[in-house]
Amino acid sequence: MKTPRRQFVHSAVSAALCGVLAAQEAPKRGMPAPPPPADPEQGAPNNSNPTISKRAILQQHEKEFRDSLTALSERVSELKQEVEQLHSTDIFSVKIYKQTSEIEHLAKQLKTLAKS
Repeated sequence: MKTPRRQFVHSAVSAALCGVLAAQEAPKRGMPAPPPPADPEQGAPNNSNPTISKRAILQQHEKEFRDSLTALSERVSELKQEVEQLHSTDIFSVKIYKQTSEIEHLAKQLKTLAKS
């Protein structure tokens, strides 16, 4: 009877000893080193005057906004003509459904352009 108890105690002590030794050998974890600073010159354009680049960006946004507005008004007028030609008893066609989804897409695009 004493042999199984001794084996159990011996196993438990050796397991505890291995755990203690492993804990002592494990490297201590601390805060990681901070990353290197970002290079501000990397993504910046080569222009020396930032107001010129801002002005160019604003002009590009205005041009996109006006082009989208023109496309939207053309699509709306086309849709209006199509609907006026339909009789009240006719069913709307798939073409009209697609036109309305295109108009909705252009309207969302205008909304995002107006925000920026």
